[in-house]
Amino acid sequence: MSKVQDPSPIPSIILKNLTDKNTDKRKAGAQEIEQLIRDHHSNDDEAIIKSIIKIISTEYTDSAQGNNKKGGLIGLASIAIGLGTDAYLYIQEIVPPVLRCFIDHDSRVRFYACESLFNIAKVTRAKILFFFNEIFDALCKLSADLDPQVKGGAQLFDRLLKDIVTESPTFDIDKFIPLLRERVYVINPFCRQFLVGWVVVLDSVPNIDMLVHLPKYLDGLFKMLKDQNKEIRNEVDKALSEFLRELQTAENVDYGNMVKIIIAHCVSTDDFTRLRALTWANEFILVGKEKLLPYSPSLLNGILSSLSHQLIEIEQMAALSNINLSKLIIETNQTFPVGEFLNINTQHLTSQSVQSRLASLNWILNLHNKLSSGISSYLEDLFPPLLKTLSDNSDEVVKLDLKTIAKISDNTELFNKLMQNLIVLFSNESQLLRTRGNFIIRQLCLFLNPELIFRRFASILGDENGKYNPEFASVMVQTLNLILLTSDECVDIRRNLRNLSTVESRELFSILYTSWAHSPASLFSLCLLCQVYEHACDLLSKFTEIEINVNFLMEMDRLVQLLESPKFMALRLQLLEPEKYPSLFKSLYGLLMILPQSSAFETLKSRLTCISSLGVLNLIPKKQNEDGNNSNNNEGLKDINFNNLLDHFKKIQISHENFFREKSENENNVIHESYDPSIQKQLPYGIQSYINNKKLNNNSISMPSSPQLTNNQNNNSNNNLNISNNSNIII
Repeated sequence: MSKVQDPSPIPSIILKNLTDKNTDKRKAGAQEIEQLIRDHHSNDDEAIIKSIIKIISTEYTDSAQGNNKKGGLIGLASIAIGLGTDAYLYIQEIVPPVLRCFIDHDSRVRFYACESLFNIAKVTRAKILFFFNEIFDALCKLSADLDPQVKGGAQLFDRLLKDIVTESPTFDIDKFIPLLRERVYVINPFCRQFLVGWVVVLDSVPNIDMLVHLPKYLDGLFKMLKDQNKEIRNEVDKALSEFLRELQTAENVDYGNMVKIIIAHCVSTDDFTRLRALTWANEFILVGKEKLLPYSPSLLNGILSSLSHQLIEIEQMAALSNINLSKLIIETNQTFPVGEFLNINTQHLTSQSVQSRLASLNWILNLHNKLSSGISSYLEDLFPPLLKTLSDNSDEVVKLDLKTIAKISDNTELFNKLMQNLIVLFSNESQLLRTRGNFIIRQLCLFLNPELIFRRFASILGDENGKYNPEFASVMVQTLNLILLTSDECVDIRRNLRNLSTVESRELFSILYTSWAHSPASLFSLCLLCQVYEHACDLLSKFTEIEINVNFLMEMDRLVQLLESPKFMALRLQLLEPEKYPSLFKSLYGLLMILPQSSAFETLKSRLTCISSLGVLNLIPKKQNEDGNNSNNNEGLKDINFNNLLDHFKKIQISHENFFREKSENENNVIHESYDPSIQKQLPYGIQSYINNKKLNNNSISMPSSPQLTNNQNNNSNNNLNISNNSNIII
């Protein structure tokens, strides 16, 4: 009877040994498989070899039994070893079953899979790279395996694979990059170490250009800089530093995509990442030069955000980058996106950082200096944010803002637009006018012609058909008047107005007069400055025809203190010659009669009493009388129709009365008070009693029945002049 032949190409005893628990029997089975394959390979039995591979892969490697899987993995490795250098011919049948075991739930199976593929790779070498992406993905996952033995096996295979890639001239980097771009965002620290290691290795291979593909995985590398593991951060930092070094000599660099990535990290909350991103930005500027111009606004956006940072290294790097970018733009002759630059800078004018706001203003200023008319088309959008910046809390920012505004307003049309916009700004933001108006206008006078500024302001405010309410116009005029009378910036204007010797000075007086009419005290002080004392007396008589309210009395109170300031020393010296300036005496005594008995009253009374006690007071004009500027000693004043000016003043004051009456009715108040009602308790005595009597519908100022001591101060530090309403009079 004949023996039944085994139909399987693999003897059952061999298969039994492969799946045995005993290590020695498994090794024996592996050696038998290896010899079996050698025999068939020497006989060119390709079909039988494929049949053996199929049996082991399907019935064992893909089995649900752990021992069968292990045996199958050993068997597939033995087949590759038996085939030797020709193993690559069967690589597509051998490798996939092994890769499927890399994700097995049994850690021993995963370990055997690593060992099996390690042996297969040793035989096939570069041919194994056909499955590089699949192997790489599997090893990336195993690098974070919880089983230390599996992790060790994966690391061993990883080192072999790196050696194979390094020596291979045909590695397909283009096929690998999409996988790297996907996997570079992993957060597991072991996977990150695995990925960074591969990036470094691939970058070191001469025939592989990782720099070309850098934009595809650069973002992921920068995100790894935030890792809590210091070792990982250092490894990533070294890799990025090497890429940065290579960029210095690279010819084809995708700056566009890389700038987008870098800018996103320039505002990172992680200081280490932020610093490295700024370092890259600075290097881009130095290396890219003109190539970087199309993307320079985006770079600037990232740089400006870091100019004021708690970490000094970040602040210094941002400042250096800003300087280098500014040099690049200023020195280039090529075109660049001006509109984008201006848009970025106007956005940063609202930054929380003072340094960022200053840098933005400097950029606008530099762009204007470089291009001049080149940014004229953008001025419509520039003016609003620049004007809004005048409300900035930083004096340094406001000064530079005003300088910038002045520079771009370099022609009549733009200058007029600036003045009009400033008036609108002050009108809409009354608090800005009261708190910073003096400072803003004085600073503007440093950069533009002060006389032109005052002429334009006066023309706008003096328009009888103007759209600004009288209350605002009055406050605005008071602000301008204080600057005119006390600031160093207006010394030339005061000198010209004091003499009224030229046509221009007399024209300026008339222009100022029309707007100064909104404030009686300001108008009266203007007449004293211009030494038109006769007209000042006439003006005082008009005061009796207007409604006397708290604002009026407060203005007069401050005017007396202003007359005591150094700027009016020349006027006070003229009081020593009463026979020469009778109208000056008359006007000051008239002012004294208008004032309630407050501290200002006592101040002016003491001044005039001091002079009259000399026994030289004589109000009768004499032939040698000059009496300041009048038509007798200044022929040019005949061109000024003072009667028309007085009529204008009366007309303006009537409009004020109507305005405040309507406002008072709307608010259901007995008397309009432009200041906070809480300060009424601090008003000078005479003014306070005026208010009290107003409330009693009594037109006369009453005397209090008991002593009262009040104080009200309004300090102007910009002029070094203390204009206060102090009263320590007890009546």
